[in-house]
Amino acid sequence: MKPWHGVGIMVLSLVLVWGCGTPEVLQGREGQGRGQPSRAGTLQPERFSKAADGVITDRATGLDWYVSPQPHNSWHEAKAWTEHLTVAGGGWRLPTLAELKALYQKGASAIHTDPAFQAPGAWVWSGELKDPSFAWGFAFYSGLEGWHSLDYGCGRVAFAVRSRK
Repeated sequence: MKPWHGVGIMVLSLVLVWGCGTPEVLQGREGQGRGQPSRAGTLQPERFSKAADGVITDRATGLDWYVSPQPHNSWHEAKAWTEHLTVAGGGWRLPTLAELKALYQKGASAIHTDPAFQAPGAWVWSGELKDPSFAWGFAFYSGLEGWHSLDYGCGRVAFAVRSRK
């Protein structure tokens, strides 16, 4: 057996466990992720609408949302993307953890939120730092929050948010 064989097996295992290497769509898997479960309400009829430019309007909160098409973003990449996003006049930022958790609606769809938010990744970054090296994120497939290294990007998606213009 080659000396690198064991390392390759370990890396493959981590890829499968952490969801790296595949642009999987949020699929509502139970019991995965780390942190505390979200306490969210129920979906309101016609709460969300998606415009032709991709901007999602949340009538309940007065926020506009935009989902990055990129499946693997470090926190730094996600932050830069939101700050430079010019869709519908700009003014975008990374959401707070509370804003992300407010989108979570268990059983509303396979991704536990309105289908307009379907994204190519497992976790969504928040703009909140845990400390200088880690930021909070939210997993819609499980309703759990957790923190990750700012440089970690596998399966991490960016949502942009702003107050309605």
